[in-house]
Amino acid sequence: MVKQIFRTIKWILILAVVCSLAFVIFISMKIAQPMVTGSAEEKIFTVESGTTAREVALDLERERLVSRAWYMDLYLYFKKQRGRIQAGSYLLSGAMSIRDIADRLVSGRVVSDAKRVTVIEGWDVADIGAALEKSGIVSKKDFFGANQKFEGYLYPDTYFISSRQTAQEIGDKMRKNFDIKAGAVARETVILASIVEREVGRNVAPGQKLRAEEVAKLQEERFLVAGVFQNRLDVGMPLQSDATVGYITGSGSNRATLEELEIKSPYNTYLHKGLPPGPIGNPGLNSIRAAQSPAETDYLYFLSAPDGTAYFAKTLREHEINKEKYLK
Repeated sequence: MVKQIFRTIKWILILAVVCSLAFVIFISMKIAQPMVTGSAEEKIFTVESGTTAREVALDLERERLVSRAWYMDLYLYFKKQRGRIQAGSYLLSGAMSIRDIADRLVSGRVVSDAKRVTVIEGWDVADIGAALEKSGIVSKKDFFGANQKFEGYLYPDTYFISSRQTAQEIGDKMRKNFDIKAGAVARETVILASIVEREVGRNVAPGQKLRAEEVAKLQEERFLVAGVFQNRLDVGMPLQSDATVGYITGSGSNRATLEELEIKSPYNTYLHKGLPPGPIGNPGLNSIRAAQSPAETDYLYFLSAPDGTAYFAKTLREHEINKEKYLK
């Protein structure tokens, strides 16, 4: 009986060793083999700052540069390289092995002409196009033409972009980032978030940073402003957002003139009730969260003082008092 038990244990151990060796051989083959055989088109693959090794592996699989994300993740883990991937833009192809791709990402062999471009919260497609044109990457006209229909879904972030990338590819990168960072968001929420983003802010000197308590106050205002707009939608009042008028004129201003308030456009929320037909810019995550969960409040009015601080009112009379107090 005892011999039988030892014999069983021995065969179990032998089987375990054989399975382990087979697994190691299988993974080694997958690491050494390219995604495709023969030639494959090279493409720009960008690793943004702060992206985890797991996220990089998933992006590589989505771009069809590796067959399975976990092969890459496993390789980086055993090579102790999961924390050594460097941000930047790389020229990769499916004809490269996982080992070669990992070596390039860890060694930081980036595309030499890749440039760092920061998309600011609230920028619209034209603003982004202007920044890309200024950096010598693509023209504002080309970017606008390829991405105007994606207004609201080009996630504000810092990107590494090469002039080898087309306007469409750049827009795709920003939209993919939106999907990763914001997830599935209702279109009405994105529209409201874009208005909140343009209405709430602080006027600070270049290079100056807000203190932690100021950042917290700013987010509180976003939720309250979203609450004001939601209350107006609920009772059938026009939103009367100057920021939507600024989108029409292209000024980007959240202070419209009396003449501008009469512009005939579906985006003019002084003339038309409800939300405009589309987003007026590309909101950041904080404004999206505010639009998803507006503050429950009795406020129906708000204004922004010259420094950007928002002041709220429940009645028109209170609102007029705030105007006298903070705008004169």
